Amino acid sequence: MNPLIYSTIESVAYQNYFERSEGNQAEIAVFASSRHTHQVAVADDGKALFFYSHHNARLLQDKFPEYATDVCLTICHPANDLTNHLHLLGSIFETVASLPTDSGVPDTPITEAIEQVKERLGQHIYRTRLLEKWDNACAVTGLTDPRLLRASHAKPWKDATDTERLDPANGFPLAVHLDALFDAGLISFSDDGTILLSSSLSQQSMDILGITPDLHLRFALSPQQRHYLAYHRENIFISAKGS
Repeated sequence: MNPLIYSTIESVAYQNYFERSEGNQAEIAVFASSRHTHQVAVADDGKALFFYSHHNARLLQDKFPEYATDVCLTICHPANDLTNHLHLLGSIFETVASLPTDSGVPDTPITEAIEQVKERLGQHIYRTRLLEKWDNACAVTGLTDPRLLRASHAKPWKDATDTERLDPANGFPLAVHLDALFDAGLISFSDDGTILLSSSLSQQSMDILGITPDLHLRFALSPQQRHYLAYHRENIFISAKGS
């Protein structure tokens, strides 16, 4: 996160009794307070701020419907300039502090909650970047319905560093059936974008799902994308039955 962006957000957070920030990483800062149980994670990708609150994400979205996206608030801004958003930022932190806890969210220790906040917001940022990189469509089929698209990781979240988790080169937006196959290691892609089919994938499954050897990625791959795909082929892809 840009230092100017972070210092501005930190100042507004402190004014609203968020007394410390924990679990900070390069692009996500998580603010908490000893006065209440809520945490709020803030991230910046150079174009927009993303706000997510662990204990009341849905309620926060209801309070700011004009900024609500699928899991958080998204506030577009000129690069490194939050001047026009200071009042809004203050209102968000004030609201997070005052909203009741969502009864549907389990009460977890603050350190665990912070990790959950970081993961949820990180996944949202990754999806946003990934869709933008692939023209908001499936990397293979061109499907554009966001309800049927998943943000797949070539190097899985659990194995990746914080930087790799948010890197849009580390995966593809895929239609739900392709995402399930990719995640299970039943398909992968070569460096030229051609689909690779596991021998564990039955012909019946391929027929039902419309999977053929002719499928391929719509865009040419960058060196970084090929790097992540190599990890997927070597560690996730099931090339032969029993492997």
